[in-house]
Amino acid sequence: MVKVKNRVKYIFLVFSFLGAYNSWGQLSPGDLSEAHKHLEGVGNCTECHILGSQVSDDKCLDCHKEIQTLIDADRGYHVSVEVEGKSCVICHSEHHGRGFDLFRLDEDKFDHDLADYKLEGEHWIIDCRECHKPENIASEEIRKLSDTYLGLEEDCLSCHTDFHQETLGEDCKECHNFTKWDPAKFFDHKDAEYQLLGAHKEVDCIECHKKTIRNEEEFQQFTDIEFKLCTDCHDNPHNSSFSTNCTECHNEISWSNLNSSAGFNHDMTDYPLTGEHIGVDCKECHTSGNNTNSLEYELCKNCHDDYHNEQFTSIKPELDCNDCHTLDQPFTRTIYGLAEHQESDFKLEGAHIATPCFVCHVDESSDRWEFRDIGEDCVDCHDDIHEGLINESYYPESNCAICHSSDIWSDIDFDHSTTDWDLEGGHIEVSCRECHFSEIDESQEFEGKSTNCSSCHEDEHSGQFDLVGDCNECHTTEKGWEATLFNHNETVFPLEGKHKDVDCLECHTARFYDQNDESVNYKIERFECIDCHQ
Repeated sequence: MVKVKNRVKYIFLVFSFLGAYNSWGQLSPGDLSEAHKHLEGVGNCTECHILGSQVSDDKCLDCHKEIQTLIDADRGYHVSVEVEGKSCVICHSEHHGRGFDLFRLDEDKFDHDLADYKLEGEHWIIDCRECHKPENIASEEIRKLSDTYLGLEEDCLSCHTDFHQETLGEDCKECHNFTKWDPAKFFDHKDAEYQLLGAHKEVDCIECHKKTIRNEEEFQQFTDIEFKLCTDCHDNPHNSSFSTNCTECHNEISWSNLNSSAGFNHDMTDYPLTGEHIGVDCKECHTSGNNTNSLEYELCKNCHDDYHNEQFTSIKPELDCNDCHTLDQPFTRTIYGLAEHQESDFKLEGAHIATPCFVCHVDESSDRWEFRDIGEDCVDCHDDIHEGLINESYYPESNCAICHSSDIWSDIDFDHSTTDWDLEGGHIEVSCRECHFSEIDESQEFEGKSTNCSSCHEDEHSGQFDLVGDCNECHTTEKGWEATLFNHNETVFPLEGKHKDVDCLECHTARFYDQNDESVNYKIERFECIDCHQ
C-alpha cells in the first residue's frame, strides 16, 4: 500500500513539473533583453517583481546601485523633473526580446540640463562620446558597463589633462571658460603675487611664462617664478656698470623712459654731462625714445647738425664744434677770440677789433652766419658812398684804404697834390666834408668842384669887391683870414703919416647894405679931411 502511494506522488510531481514548464510560456510576456537574460526563468521573477504584483523600483535600484547613489546625492538625470516620480519600467520596459534596447536615447534631442550639467561653449557642439567614454569614468564598476552615460564627474580634470601638472588649482573654471581654453579669460593678474603695471600689461604671457618639457609633456610654467628683481627676467645690458636695482633709473611704463634726471646720475656713464648739457631734456639726445641705446658722442656733430654747413670742415675735416664753442656757455657764444682771428687770412686792425662778429659774419638776407667767401675788400662789407662821384683813378678797384684807415673812418690820408688843386695853409687842416659834402641835402661833390673861394666861403663884403677879383687878391689861405696881400697904397687913397697907424675900423665902419646884411664898408667915396674929422 505504501509503495502505491509513493508511486502516485512521483507521478504527480512529474506531471506538475511538466505542467509548470508548459505554463511558463503562458506566464512570461516574452524574453528578457540581452542585459537581463541572466534573470530568465520562473524562479527569478521575484528578482524584479514583487510576488503577485508589478516590478519594484526598489528592486531595480538594489541592482543598479550607481543610479541609487546619484539619486541619494540628488544628482543626475534621474532626479530631474522629467523623471522624478516615474517608475523605472516607464522608460525601461522588459520582455521585448534579446535585441531590445532598454535605453532609447535620441542624443540630438536630449536636454543635457536635465542631467544637472548644463552644456556651454565648446561642450555644446562636441559629440557626446567625446566625453562619455570609458577612459573618463573613474568608477571601475561603471566602466565595465558596455554602454552607459554614467560615471562622469563635473571636475574638469576628470576629462581634461592637467596641462599645469598639479602646479595650479584643480578648478579650471577659475581662469578658463568653455568657449576657448586659451587665453585664460577669467584670470586676473591682480590676484597673483606679481601685479602687472605699465608696459608689463602689454607683454604676451609667453614672454614671461615659458614653455618647456616636463615629465615628457609640454609644460608652461606659471608658478615658482622669481620676480623680486628685474634681472630675474630681464638681461642686464649695463654689464654690472650700474646698480642691479633697475628701478633707480627705469620704470614700468617704458624701459627707455627713464625716471626724472634727478634720479639718474649721468656721471655713471661714459659721457658725464657738463655745462649746457646738464639742462637738456633726455629726449633731445635720445631721440629714438630709448634712453638705453648706445649713442655716438666723440664728436659734437654726432648729435648736433653742422650749423655752418661744412664751411669749416670742407677745409679742415678734423675740426669740431668744440674748437670754437664750449659747453660752459650757450652755443651762440664762442671761444674763438682775437688771438685766433689774427691767425686767419684776415687780421683785425683798428676799429675792426671792436666790431661785433655778427656785423661782418651775419648775412642779413638769410639771417645766417657766414665765414667762407665773405670777401676781404672794403666794398665787400661797406657801401661805396663815392661810387660814380670820384674818378676811379684816385681809388683804383674801389680800394677805400687809399684814403681811409681802419682806425677811424673820418681820418683821411689823401694826397691832394695829386689833384688840380693843392691844399695850402688853413685848407690843409680842413675836413674833407667841409668842402666836398653838403649837410643840407647830404650830397657829395668831387668831380668838377670849383676852386673859387666863393664856391665854399660866404662873401663877408656884400659884393663890394666883385669887380676886383677873387679873395686871394687880398687874402692868403693861412689861418686867421688876414688880408696880408692888400696894399692900401695901391688904392685911390694911399696912407701917409699918422694914417698908417690908424686901425682900419676907424675909417671903415659898419654899414647895412640891405635890411639883413651888415658889413664893413670898404668902398669909401669921399676922402676930404672934413669927411672923417669933425
